[in-house]
Amino acid sequence: MNSTLTSEFYSTIIQNSHDMISILDPSGVYKYVSNSVELHVGFKPCELVGNNALHYIHPDDLPYILEVLQAIPSEKQIKVKPFRYLHQNGSWRWLSLVLTNMLENPVIQGYVTNAHDITDEVELDRKREKSEAYYKALFFNHPDLVFTLNENGLIDESNASVSRISGYLPSEAIGKHFTHYIASSHLQEAVQAFRKVIDGGAHTFETRIINKSQELIDLCVTLVPVWLGNRITAVHCIAKDITQVKLSERLLKEQAAQLSNILGSITEAFFALNKQWCFTYANRVFADYFKVPAESIINRNIWQNSPELVYTLFYHKCLQVMATGEATEFEEYIETIEATINYKIYPFEDGVAVCFTDITAKNATQNELKKLSLVASKTTNGVIITDKKGKVEWVNDSFTKLTGYTQEEMQQQDPISKLQGPDTNKEDIINLRRLLGLAIPFSEELLSYKKDGERIWIAADITPILNDEDKIEKFIVIYTDVSDRKFAEEKLLQMNENLVMQNRDLQQFTYIVSHNLRAPVANMMGLTRILPKLDINSPSYTTALLSLDKSVLRLDNVICDLTKILSVKNPENAETTETIELKSISEEVITSMQDTLYNLNATVRLHIPDDIILNAKRAYLHSIIHNLVTNAIKYRAEERTLHIELVAEHKPQGTTLQVRDNGLGMDMEVVRPHIFKLYKRFHVHTEGTGLGLYLVKSQVEAMGGTIDVESAKGHGTTFRVFFRTQQHDRKSVYN
Repeated sequence: MNSTLTSEFYSTIIQNSHDMISILDPSGVYKYVSNSVELHVGFKPCELVGNNALHYIHPDDLPYILEVLQAIPSEKQIKVKPFRYLHQNGSWRWLSLVLTNMLENPVIQGYVTNAHDITDEVELDRKREKSEAYYKALFFNHPDLVFTLNENGLIDESNASVSRISGYLPSEAIGKHFTHYIASSHLQEAVQAFRKVIDGGAHTFETRIINKSQELIDLCVTLVPVWLGNRITAVHCIAKDITQVKLSERLLKEQAAQLSNILGSITEAFFALNKQWCFTYANRVFADYFKVPAESIINRNIWQNSPELVYTLFYHKCLQVMATGEATEFEEYIETIEATINYKIYPFEDGVAVCFTDITAKNATQNELKKLSLVASKTTNGVIITDKKGKVEWVNDSFTKLTGYTQEEMQQQDPISKLQGPDTNKEDIINLRRLLGLAIPFSEELLSYKKDGERIWIAADITPILNDEDKIEKFIVIYTDVSDRKFAEEKLLQMNENLVMQNRDLQQFTYIVSHNLRAPVANMMGLTRILPKLDINSPSYTTALLSLDKSVLRLDNVICDLTKILSVKNPENAETTETIELKSISEEVITSMQDTLYNLNATVRLHIPDDIILNAKRAYLHSIIHNLVTNAIKYRAEERTLHIELVAEHKPQGTTLQVRDNGLGMDMEVVRPHIFKLYKRFHVHTEGTGLGLYLVKSQVEAMGGTIDVESAKGHGTTFRVFFRTQQHDRKSVYN
């Protein structure tokens, strides 16, 4: 092929090539442009030849193209990254270009460009990038839990919300089967939902998962299949945390159920009307009263349902409450049902609520009670009328005179609780309440208290008033003052107790006379018979005389003991009492024994409040404390330092004084029956008469108190003295 043909051959190929081919001189001016330029950018070759190619480059891409032109002189060929080129219509086209340096070629002497229009590809890539950006934003930045499952249910990918909601890191979740996190109660439903999506349909359902802290999380899950060709290769999952929503729903249901229960448990008939006067609610009592199903009247207009009510006060009051928003209460006789009704009408946002009670029977009962009250007000006995719960509705004037409590003070009070006091027998109270529950008439005697605190014995005759169903409606209680008889009985019991005590004392005195008096007297008689027969100057006479002196002293001591005991037993001496500060007299006793306590290195601690005051005989109280402290000193343990405590506590019933020591102690199983008897001693290594504890007990009992003892051998002894708070009543039995 000759050169001419060759030139034409290549020229034809270039001119008809789809690629845009051009030749630029070193300054960028077009020397040659192929015909395909017009196809891609709209310019004819003649419009470009002689013009600088840089004029058609997008300003943002121009710096880069200039760098390429600066680099090409030293390079053979450069693949230029895509850039924008001006179209003849003013738009921009994306070109990819290969720039070849052919300056050395004598035929070309320039830069050959081979360009492709890749605008469609760039736009497609941009759309793909945008779609990927949207997908990433939706997948990775979505506030809900988003993850991808493969066709086997394994987690392939998850977003950050997975960690926030479940507590598991993405690395912990990837590769795990989704059922690993589903609560067992929802597992079957979740598996069925996944299978449904794999079969080709999206599905939304609610489920529960267990987070890393083993807590239940409620989720609303949407599963969407991912198709690749005609096959599902994955499942996208979007799960919204609805734990709080479900909790709120449960709370709303519970509150609705609770409200329904509350409204249903209202003992009064209750119904609600909306602003169109249609029923929106009616409780069971309403339905029972009118003998209609509550649901049958819902959404029915009350005035159309019961047109006769339009002529009642109830109608006008409903209009008034709806207009003013203020609640009202009133009574009205309704002729159609022949009943007197007590209405309570309340406004609420959507209408009015109505409570009503049939008080026909109540009014009839009140009229009967008025008649009964008229009769009861004239009787001299105390009369109480209570409701079925035992709360006072009415008392007569005689009750007020008897107890000091007025009608107003007793209103809605429990008379049993109101009139009982410290000495009221608790078992009597329990028995009284038990009898009240049997709904039978009965009588009971009870120690009660007046308003001023005075004790009074009351005989209560209690009669229940029953309704037609034999249910208790009221109680009528008639109180009779039986104090004179009861106090006389108590005085007899006290006298009997005193006689028993005196008999016991007589036995003690018999012992004294037969033993403690008789022994020294017998000695004295024997010695007086011997003395005349002895030589006055002999040692035997002196010995006998000394023995006689000892016997006389023993006799004198016994007589002194009897004097002390008789002094305590004398009722006249027991009457002389005064108010005494317990702490002050205790300190007085301890001070009087200070030398002895000091020599023994003993410690005494007083735990006695300053405000404890006793009404007692001072000499007795001093003697009691002195004897108990002396007892602790006598029977101290030699191997340890003596420690004595006096502890007092005051209560409404009385004052307790405890005297504790850490001495020798006693075996209580052995000594308990004898410890407070005359001339009983339990430690032979110390001197004593055996009179002290008997005297203490006598003095305590003379002041209406009691004494007991606790002891453990080798550990110490505690004497506990109880002084009863004195009660002043008209018979002075308890003084």
